[in-house]
Amino acid sequence: MMQLTIRTGDKELEEKLEEVSRQRRWSLNQTVIHVLRKGLDLRTEVAPEPIGDRLDAFFGVWDREEAAAFEQVTDEAFGQVDEENWK
Repeated sequence: MMQLTIRTGDKELEEKLEEVSRQRRWSLNQTVIHVLRKGLDLRTEVAPEPIGDRLDAFFGVWDREEAAAFEQVTDEAFGQVDEENWK
């Protein structure tokens, strides 16, 4: 599978891609693939499946206590740099 990184520097293009992505409820990646296929005159009938509500269970806001607990656990797990790995 090919992976591309696109640096546009074109604010108008970026805003339009984000707008289409929101309107169609597609990821930005799905939107760009659709636009590329269409621009290259390739078949585009098979539209990507919208994200929908499949990720809703992962959204939310932590209260201060939950955020502090998360920070403590991640700091314990990742807070120390192993100097041997950086030699």
